[in-house]
Amino acid sequence: MNKRQRIYTVLASGAAVILIAAGLLYINNRGVPAVEATAYLEATTEAMPTETESLQFLTDSSEGVPGMRMVVEDQGLALYYNEETTEIAVRDGASGQIWYSNPNERNQDGLASAYEKEVLSSQLNVSFRDAIGTLENFPNFSSSISNKQFAAANVDQGIRVTYTLGDTSLGIDALPKLISKQRLEEKVLSKLDATVARYTSARYYPTKNNPDVLERLDGQISKQLVLNKMLDAFETAGYTAEDLAFDNEENGVEGGGTSDKPSFVIPVEYRLDQGSLVVTVPLSQVKESGQYRIRNIDLLAYFGAADTKGEGYMFVPDGSGSLIHLNNGKVKEEQYVQRVYGADPNDNSLSRPQVSESVHMPVFGLKNGEHAWFAVIEKGGGMASISADIGGRQNSYNHVYGTFSLRGEDELEMYTSQKMQEIQLLSEESFRGDIQVRYHFLNGKDASYSGMARLYQQQLVGQNVLKPLEDESALPFYVDVLGAVDKKASFLGVPYRTTLAMTTYEQAAEMASKLQQEGVNRVQMRYQGWFGGGFSHHTPTQVKLDSEVGSRSELHDLSEQLKQSGGALFPDVAFQRIYHDDWNFAPSSDAARFVTKETAELYPYSPALNRMDQSKDSYYLLSAAKLPYVVSEFAGKINKLELSALSLRDLGQVLSSDYRDRRVIHRETAKNIVKEQLGKLQQEYPNMMLSSANAYAWGYTQHIVNAPSGSSRFNITDEEVPFYEMVIHGYMDYAASAMNTSGDQDLRKQLLRSLELGAAPQFQWTYEPSSKLKLTSYDSAYATDFAYWVDDAAALYKEANEVLGNLRNQPITEHERVQDGVVRVTYSGGATILVNYTADPVTIDGITVGGADYAVEGVNR
Repeated sequence: MNKRQRIYTVLASGAAVILIAAGLLYINNRGVPAVEATAYLEATTEAMPTETESLQFLTDSSEGVPGMRMVVEDQGLALYYNEETTEIAVRDGASGQIWYSNPNERNQDGLASAYEKEVLSSQLNVSFRDAIGTLENFPNFSSSISNKQFAAANVDQGIRVTYTLGDTSLGIDALPKLISKQRLEEKVLSKLDATVARYTSARYYPTKNNPDVLERLDGQISKQLVLNKMLDAFETAGYTAEDLAFDNEENGVEGGGTSDKPSFVIPVEYRLDQGSLVVTVPLSQVKESGQYRIRNIDLLAYFGAADTKGEGYMFVPDGSGSLIHLNNGKVKEEQYVQRVYGADPNDNSLSRPQVSESVHMPVFGLKNGEHAWFAVIEKGGGMASISADIGGRQNSYNHVYGTFSLRGEDELEMYTSQKMQEIQLLSEESFRGDIQVRYHFLNGKDASYSGMARLYQQQLVGQNVLKPLEDESALPFYVDVLGAVDKKASFLGVPYRTTLAMTTYEQAAEMASKLQQEGVNRVQMRYQGWFGGGFSHHTPTQVKLDSEVGSRSELHDLSEQLKQSGGALFPDVAFQRIYHDDWNFAPSSDAARFVTKETAELYPYSPALNRMDQSKDSYYLLSAAKLPYVVSEFAGKINKLELSALSLRDLGQVLSSDYRDRRVIHRETAKNIVKEQLGKLQQEYPNMMLSSANAYAWGYTQHIVNAPSGSSRFNITDEEVPFYEMVIHGYMDYAASAMNTSGDQDLRKQLLRSLELGAAPQFQWTYEPSSKLKLTSYDSAYATDFAYWVDDAAALYKEANEVLGNLRNQPITEHERVQDGVVRVTYSGGATILVNYTADPVTIDGITVGGADYAVEGVNR
C-alpha cells in the first residue's frame, strides 16, 4: 500500500468513525419513530346542531313523568326532559320504574345545605383552576340553569343540552375603553335623552395625545351604581357587540370585548339506544375562557340515587369488585374514589397515597329494591375515576358516578428567596375526545351484581370481545418460572452488573416433566428473564437471548415439550417500562414526560417506606407514541425463534400519559394505541397471555394471570365479589396471583378461593434456591423453591381440576353470599359450588358442608 492509499484509508476510517458517532448522537437525541397521536383520538366530528328551533316532543299516552315531556321512545324505554331544570328521566315501560338524573325530592332534604341542594340539582359539576393554580368549582345548576344559560335541541334519538357555566357578562369592558368623539355622539349620545346623555358624556374624557379620542374614566365607572347606569345607557342607545369590536380595533385596544371571569360552554347529549340510555359529552366542542382551565367534570353524579329508604347496594369495580350497602352508616369513612385502569404511572410524586387494588373495568351500578341500573363507560374510560358515597354525610342520597379528568395534574415547586412554594399545575392541552356512558336498567332477579355481570358479559360477547371456549380440555396449571435476573457484583472494588440464572431451560423442562409425572399435563409456563439481561431486560427492539439460561435450541425444545403434553411456553416481555438506558432507547426523546416536562424516570415503590425507593434501580416510562415502533421491532426479531405463544407483562394493564410539548398523549389515547399493538401481536401469536388484564385487553388474550381475586377493602365498602371472574369465565382461562407468594400461603384456603373464583391454580417457581435472590431487586420471590412446592401443588391441582375441569367453558350465572363466610356459585349448566370458609360445618338448603370445605352439585366428577 503506497503513502497516498494509506492516507485515503485513514481518512475513510476517520470518516466512518465520525459517521457512526454522529448516528449514535442522532439516535440518542432523536430517538425512535413516533406515531401521530391524533390519529388515535375518538371524537365527535359533527357540528353542534342549531338550537334556535323549538324542541319537538312526542305525544305521551303513558302515565308519563310529572313536570316533564317525552322526547323519544326506544325498546320499552322513554326519555323525558324538564324544560325549566334540564333534568332528564328514563321511564322503563316494563316495570314502570322511573330513573331520574337528579333526586326528585331533593328540595325536602333536611340534611343538605343550600350549596348541597345546588349540587343535587346539577347534571354537571366542573372543577377548574386559574393561572396560579387556585381551584374553583361550578355546579351547573347555580352557574347555568338558574340563570337560564342553556339551550336545548333535538338530536337523533334524543336531546342535546348546551350549558354556559359562569358569568359571561363583560362588566365594565362592555363599554369601550377608547372611542372617538364622533362615534360616541353618533352611536350613543344622540339616541339618549338630554339628562342621560350628559351623564354618559361626563364619564368619558379627551385623551392627552388626541382630544378627538375619548377615554373611559374607570375610577368613576367601576362603582357598581355608576356602571349599571352606563350599561343601561349604552343598551338603550342600541350599542352592539359589533360596535364595541369596531371601537376596540380602531383604537388599538387588545382583549376588549371578552370577559375576564371564568365561563365554560359544555354540551351534553342524551340518547336512547338499544334499550339503554347513552350520555355523551363531546369534549372537542367544550369552550373555556381566558386563563381558566377545566380540571375535571363530574357527570350525572346523582343519577338514580337512592334515599334513606333505599335497600340494596352500590357496585364499584375495586379489584375483582366491591359492594357498598346503601345507608351503611359509615359517615366517618372516606368516600370511595378510584381511577379506572389504575393510577397513571406518569406521576413523579415520591410518596404513594395508598396501596390498593386496581380498577380493571369501566363499570359501576346501583341496586335499590327490585330495580337496578348498571353503567359502562364506553368512551373516556382512561380519563375516568369512579366515585361513590353513602347517604347521611352531606345529604341523604347514596350515589355512584364517573368523574372525568380532562388534564394531567402535578405539583410544581417554586423557589423564591429562601422560601419554597408548591403550586398545582395542569397540563395545557386538554383531552378532546368524547366522554360516553351507557346506562342499562334491570328488574327483578336480574337486579343484582350477578345480573350486572351477565349483562356486561352479553354486551362484550355482542361486540366480539369475548369468544366462548370451545375445547373441553382439562383445567390449565399456571407456573411463573423466574429464569435470569440481573444482580450487582464487584471486582476489586469496582461494581458491575451480572446475570444470575435462577432456572435454566433444562431445569424448566425438568419441572414440566415432574408435573407430568404427577398427572399435571396442561402446564402453561410463563418464562420471565430469557433475553436482554434477565427479568429487567433491555429495550425490546433487540432480542438477544441470555446464554446463562440456555441456548436457542434448548428454548425450542422446552416449548415443544410443553406443547406435546397439552401446555405451552409463554416467553415474557415488558414493553412500557424500560429498565436500561441503552443505545436502543433515548430517554430525552423516547420516554414519556411528566406534567412538569421532566423525563418520566421512576423508582420501585417500597411498602415499608410508602414511597419510591431511590436506592433501587430506576426505570423509564416509554412514550405511547413510540410503542408501535418498539412492538414492531420486537415482533420482527422474535418471529425468528419460531415460538407459538407469548406473555405480555405490562401491555394489558398499564396506561400512562405523556405530556411532552407538541405531542401530548392522554391515557384514553394511549389506550387506543395499546389496543392496536395488542391486535398486531395477536395476529402473530393467537395463544397470548396477559397479566392483570384491563377490560379493553380481554379481546386479545386466551390466558390471564394475576387476575384480581379480591378488593382493596376500603372502610366504606362492605363486601367483595368476583365480578371480574363472573364476566370472563367460560370465555378464557385465568388464574389469580401465585399461591406460594401471596399473603396467605394456606393452600386449603387458596383452593377454596380458586373454586369460588373459577380460577386455575398458579405458582411462581425457581429451580435454584430462592436464597440466591437475597439483596437483589427480586428478594420478594422468597418462597419459590420448586422442590418444596411441587408435590402440594400437584395435589391441589388435581382436586381443583376434578371440580372445575368440566366447568371451564360454562359461564357463571350467579354468585351469592348465603351467609357470613359461605358463598354459592352457579353455572349456566346448573352446576353449583358451595364454599364454606368458616371453621364450622354449615347446612344450606339441605346440603351440609364441613368447615373449610366445599360441596358440589350437578358436576360430572
